[in-house]
Amino acid sequence: MHRIKLTIEYDGTAYCGWQFQKKQVSIQEEIERALSIIFKMDIRIVGAGRTDTGVHARNQVAHLDIPEYDPGKLKQSLNGILKPDIRIKNAQLCTTDFHARFDAKKRYYRYQICQVPTAIQRGFAWQIFFPINVTLMQEGADIIAATNDFKSFCKIKSDVKNHFCEIFKSGWFIKDDLLIYEIAANRFLHGMVRAIVGTLIDLGRGLIDLGSLKKIIETRDRTQVLNTAPAHGLFLEKIVY
Repeated sequence: MHRIKLTIEYDGTAYCGWQFQKKQVSIQEEIERALSIIFKMDIRIVGAGRTDTGVHARNQVAHLDIPEYDPGKLKQSLNGILKPDIRIKNAQLCTTDFHARFDAKKRYYRYQICQVPTAIQRGFAWQIFFPINVTLMQEGADIIAATNDFKSFCKIKSDVKNHFCEIFKSGWFIKDDLLIYEIAANRFLHGMVRAIVGTLIDLGRGLIDLGSLKKIIETRDRTQVLNTAPAHGLFLEKIVY
């Protein structure tokens, strides 16, 4: 068997997320279905991270083990079967000990906000028409960068052993008509980025202050988070190995 590394782009609008779930359609299920058509057998894929319902990815990474098969042909065959909202950007042969999830060192997410009326971006950005203080939101992002326990931003009843994450980057920047929050970490918890963005927006609009943000973190209580950003503005940007 040969191990193949896939780089995948997808629009998550129509899917329950990356991971297979009963009675719902996932990105993983769609790719495995396409693989079963090509190889006439069940083949499992392992993703670098789980994206939630409605979340998108520009460079998700996965690995799979298959009989000898040309990676370029595999890419072409998969894209010929998959729906247009899932694209295989690259397929390459890798070492048999490569693991898409456990070998990942950094994961980058971006959240897009649009503060002007838009027809094109409305499906891929949170449209906000109230005033927000971006300078204050950056101060909040700096606090997030200095945090390592994210229980307050993890969905309740998530099956994790601990809530510690090492943050490498947390900050806001503007690109064209979009206000973008970028965060990079060694790992992310269920719902973590959307909860952080929702809280930073609450900070920017004056619903909470910096002291309240610190208190939310310190309490380790998810119920203290007032708002969660909608899924359609979130992108898994890249995985670093």
